[in-house]
Amino acid sequence: MSNRKPFFRFCKSIIKIFKRKPKVINYNENLEECAIYLSNHSGASGPLTHELYFPINFRFWGTHEMVSGIKERYNYLSNIYFYKKKHINKYLSKLIAVIASPVLYLFYKGMQIIPTYTDARLRNTLKESYDELNKGNSIIIFPENSSDGYHQELKQYFAGFLLLARKYYEKFNKNLKIYNMYYCKKQNTLIIDKYIEYKDLIGLDEKEVAEKFKNRANELYKTHCL
Repeated sequence: MSNRKPFFRFCKSIIKIFKRKPKVINYNENLEECAIYLSNHSGASGPLTHELYFPINFRFWGTHEMVSGIKERYNYLSNIYFYKKKHINKYLSKLIAVIASPVLYLFYKGMQIIPTYTDARLRNTLKESYDELNKGNSIIIFPENSSDGYHQELKQYFAGFLLLARKYYEKFNKNLKIYNMYYCKKQNTLIIDKYIEYKDLIGLDEKEVAEKFKNRANELYKTHCL
């Protein structure tokens, strides 16, 4: 995207030679900026596809370990990402993590990831997200629970995206649009569902709303990817 630094944009232009632009099925007339976009991971394919081809300026939410110190990043890659999520042999995961750690750090840094936390530091995530939204940029969030790996049919959505929409509404009295998306890796197809306005979700149970967004993402998968 245009808000990335020049050298990183150059690197992406090289990667695009090997990564085809996805087919897009868009249920909207257009995509608005200053919005929240949700997507499945599909491993690393979802984030990479969005980074290369998503047509508006945005920042990703991403796990803080990937932009933290060397030890924390290595432990996350070896013990969680490659071993638990990608289901690679434990010892091979450690070896791959040694090689991948510096490369992925540079890529995450180039993408200007907004780090996410599960403790009080989440306030920093929200504050940085407010700043981006107030600049007119959007936020892409991967809400799926991938603790046991990445699944084509999604099992659970965390409600952090609704926390962001609610806090932003309370702080700035601005109503965000939320776009639900699903990326089909095999078909290289991105489906973008009709947006939902946060104001229409006010007062509803956020865990139940997150479940409905997850179910709708699975509907998109079954309709367009099978």
